[in-house]
Amino acid sequence: MVKSQPEVLYFYGSNCPVCKTMTPFIDEAGEKFEGRVALRKVNVSQSQKLAQRYRVMAVPTTVSISDGAEVTRVVGARTPGALRRLFESAETGKVLESGISAVDRGMRFGVAVGFGGFALWTGVWVLWILAAGALVFAFWDKIRR
Repeated sequence: MVKSQPEVLYFYGSNCPVCKTMTPFIDEAGEKFEGRVALRKVNVSQSQKLAQRYRVMAVPTTVSISDGAEVTRVVGARTPGALRRLFESAETGKVLESGISAVDRGMRFGVAVGFGGFALWTGVWVLWILAAGALVFAFWDKIRR
């Protein structure tokens, strides 16, 4: 069985400001992985069938592919470091973990505790709902697995 070269498909829109901002970073990551991971930039307006095949619902969408199978998909803007990890996931064939940082989780948890404390102090039941929602939001990436 012949292995196909890993690749990253970058779906973008020509009128998308986020895509225009992200394109230099995706190009830079593509240059760093040149020869190891192929970068394919796909304009969704010009390649609608390919966008439909990969179920692209929003741009920018970046998909890493290894051995012909989708490994990781990310939608929206990403930092240069996150894009580099996406290329690494295509190269290694390992799924990219997309969990939130410990600082972000701590801030979300703090908001939940704040809402809960304020609800306890005021007795307003709507704040309990907000506290519960904030708590779920803080741990959603762990819950949905």
